[in-house]
Amino acid sequence: MALEEAKKSVYLCARCGYCRDMVRARDGTDLMCPLRETSSGFESAIARGRNWIFRQALEGRIGPSDFSKKFVDRLYMCLLCGNCTEHCLVLDPSSWTRFPKNKFVDHLINNDEITMALRSLVIEEGRLPVQIRNVLENIRRFGNPLGAPPKERETFKKALDFDIKNATEEKCEVLLYLGSIAPYNQRNQRTIQALARVLKASNVDFGTFGDKETESGGLVRELGEMGLFEELSQRNAELFQTYGINRIVCLSPHDYHTFVNYYQDVIEGGLVGIEVQHYTQFLSDLVRNGELEIRGNLRRTVTFHDPCNLGRKSGGFYDPPRELIRATGAKLAEMRLRRENSYCCGGGGGGGLWYEPEDEPKVENQRAKQALETGADTLLVACPQCAQMLEDGMKAVEGTMEVLDLAELIEENI
Repeated sequence: MALEEAKKSVYLCARCGYCRDMVRARDGTDLMCPLRETSSGFESAIARGRNWIFRQALEGRIGPSDFSKKFVDRLYMCLLCGNCTEHCLVLDPSSWTRFPKNKFVDHLINNDEITMALRSLVIEEGRLPVQIRNVLENIRRFGNPLGAPPKERETFKKALDFDIKNATEEKCEVLLYLGSIAPYNQRNQRTIQALARVLKASNVDFGTFGDKETESGGLVRELGEMGLFEELSQRNAELFQTYGINRIVCLSPHDYHTFVNYYQDVIEGGLVGIEVQHYTQFLSDLVRNGELEIRGNLRRTVTFHDPCNLGRKSGGFYDPPRELIRATGAKLAEMRLRRENSYCCGGGGGGGLWYEPEDEPKVENQRAKQALETGADTLLVACPQCAQMLEDGMKAVEGTMEVLDLAELIEENI
């Protein structure tokens, strides 16, 4: 949904407050917006308030020059986790028969898009917080939010005892898209190494783009920089076409969500002729087809954190990760807030890894506590941002639960 659609949908908001104070007894849902629970909870921090402000801006009653510094801070505090949209009652009439099991796309008000539109206005006015400005400049110059040299993308290979193809030099069946965060972080390099070993053990013909890979563009779009998003999406589409890529497996749900959902905004038909999967989907297919053998004798209790961008915002892919967990033999102890009701890790689409709002919501601490309530010994994730945030959260609450990416768990059992 682009800016024009955000303009249309904002007028559908009746400001009922369901996105703020929802309590749904049938499935134990009582925590909606993580920011309501962990910050000041003012209207400008919640979807209902932001929607009203966007409407006033559209009607010329206010402009971005009127936005206070505090409002801009709250605007970038939003995690874009999609929970408010997932539970909004404004539904496409054709989906009413499915209620209450509607899909994300059935909801006619996409609150994330309205927040992104407001952020675009902030960028046009030059009112960006310094940390967000630096992230965007780093992506523009270096292709990653940290400003790290692209050659460092391949550091993870040093721990592997086999070579990985460079897809710009050799033809391969699968492009493993690593994203702009994981290759530069030691914790997530272990996840890349684990996934690479699993793919190798499954005889998958895969490669990476090496230092030619760049940011997918989803992050900059979510921060409000639509011009840079269009530039990055076109660049990536040309790269995929140039090197004959027809299948992409993403390490991060954020990149998966970007390729599948955002690229349609600027590329007609999206990535036509290219199958895109998150790695949990891909590995689940391998297990189902007998191409990946998992021993299934793991004796530990685990809980799983559903990534917002793989679950709510990308078609509800909740089962593939759980199928993989079952294949290991581990006992799954579910968190109360799971699947479509999953609580965000705190990373989200607001630059949570790099931006510290004045309210300091520390959503990751709340999610870590929810994981500890299950009594499991391991918290599983399937997203580089979730891994970083929840490890920090677990340390902050002095929890002893180990945080592992699902790829690491699988590697232990092949």
